[in-house]
Amino acid sequence: MNSFSTIQKELLPLLQQAEKRRRVYRFFKVMNSLLLQFILLLGISIPLFVYLFSSKLPKWFEAIQNKDLWHFSPQLYMLLFWGFFFFFMMLSRSQKAKYGTIEKQIIRAVIGKIAPTFKFDEHKQINPKVIAESELISTHQLRFKKATKVNSVYNLSRGILSGKVSNTSITMGAVKTLNHSGNSYFMYVPGLNYLYIIYNYIRPWFSKKHTLEQVGSQFLGMFAIVEFNKNFNGTTIILPDQFEKRIGYLAKTIQSLNISGNQLVNLEDTEFENEFVVYSSDQVEARYVMSTSLMQRITRLKKKIGKPIMLSFKNNKLYFAVYHPYGFLRLNESKNLITSNALELLYEDIVNAIGIVEDLNLNTKIWKNVSTTKSV
Repeated sequence: MNSFSTIQKELLPLLQQAEKRRRVYRFFKVMNSLLLQFILLLGISIPLFVYLFSSKLPKWFEAIQNKDLWHFSPQLYMLLFWGFFFFFMMLSRSQKAKYGTIEKQIIRAVIGKIAPTFKFDEHKQINPKVIAESELISTHQLRFKKATKVNSVYNLSRGILSGKVSNTSITMGAVKTLNHSGNSYFMYVPGLNYLYIIYNYIRPWFSKKHTLEQVGSQFLGMFAIVEFNKNFNGTTIILPDQFEKRIGYLAKTIQSLNISGNQLVNLEDTEFENEFVVYSSDQVEARYVMSTSLMQRITRLKKKIGKPIMLSFKNNKLYFAVYHPYGFLRLNESKNLITSNALELLYEDIVNAIGIVEDLNLNTKIWKNVSTTKSV
């Protein structure tokens, strides 16, 4: 595997071309976001203005007409505004496509240097059904609907990297799932539904933890499927334990109310318990799968990656997800591609993703047949 400095030097001409495209695309993207927020604000302010000043509006309109302040009809102004908005949106999409083309060239070149045996397909995506089966990302179910409604996940990202590490097959890809606003009670309160939408769009401008890429998404990052011949009769899910860090000793009691029908599993590794919470459909199997060595490896892997990670053992597979605020298999488009660490972050993301197999020691037969062990 080539060193990062070598790859950076070889890709410098391509990075310089990409940087020019990135600046133009970023301008259009930011402006498009601002226009959309302006439209959302109008959606709230106009009805509120009419409600507060309904008695004075006829006099104001009459005064405006008498002074001939409208050289054209209000309808024409609105038509011009919407025409400008859609024209700007089409330009933004065009620039996105141009930048995306050269970005994919850089990504293919980096993958070729890091893992030449791996295959990168920019047109395929992680199957939404697989994402739903993992139980790592909550599925969509509208509130107040019948429980029989089929849950679903929608993946908006494309790009899959697949290959083998020794004898273990791994497939990883970029995932961006929709933020199902219908799951929030705010969406059913008149007035608050608009505020809730605006909050999601404005938040990235005032938060270092959120980006424009995350707007409208529930999960943004990397999702991997590791295949291996080990039998799991149930499901074991490992999630970041942010909940416990916020509310302390009450967390375990609230968490024990269970998640998706699974039971909370209390384990003995204190360091692991401080970072993660484990749920399982089978307590015995979960304790067998979550050996001391595996818990230590997961904890070390989380520190190495430096981002929230999630895992689940199900259907004889390991599902693995990592939050990436700017997306996976992508350059951080908010940074200068030449002077910043954007390329280095892409390099590290790919290396860490491929390294999951060795970091978790998945090539070694660390489990016996679970069903056999339980019957002993």
